[in-house]
Amino acid sequence: MLQRVFLYVGVAFLLGLAQKFFLDRLLLYGAAPDALIIWAVFIARREGQSVGTTAGFLIGLMMDLLHGTLGSNALSKTVSGFSAGFFRESDKPSAQSEFLFATAIASLSGSVAFNLVSYGFTLVWWQYPLTAASSLGFNLVLGYMAYTLVLRKFEQDRN
Repeated sequence: MLQRVFLYVGVAFLLGLAQKFFLDRLLLYGAAPDALIIWAVFIARREGQSVGTTAGFLIGLMMDLLHGTLGSNALSKTVSGFSAGFFRESDKPSAQSEFLFATAIASLSGSVAFNLVSYGFTLVWWQYPLTAASSLGFNLVLGYMAYTLVLRKFEQDRN
């Protein structure tokens, strides 16, 4: 277990740097692809809801420290890790579709939490669903690529 924790922390740190210096620059309607939500979903599905929630909080706190703010990323990633924890079963034949469904739910819930904390009710009503849909689209494409290329191997090694 300790070896997996070091792996999770190391990958989260590397993804955090990639997020800060590369992925945050790919904006579409105020949303950017979020590799750390994909990582929080993977951890939550592999380890369970409580570990996923804790990992989401720590990942969000790391991103808040990298951005120079405190609170909004920690809350949104905590909500994402919690909601992804409902999809723990990964040894089914439909693991990829469940991973993408968990990614969609985590992305939507995290986007709603982030927008409400960051902007409150100051945006025009149509900007909230547009940002959530953009974030969802980005994260589903990124989640599909990550699952197909890398994460599937981790789940196959587990079984």
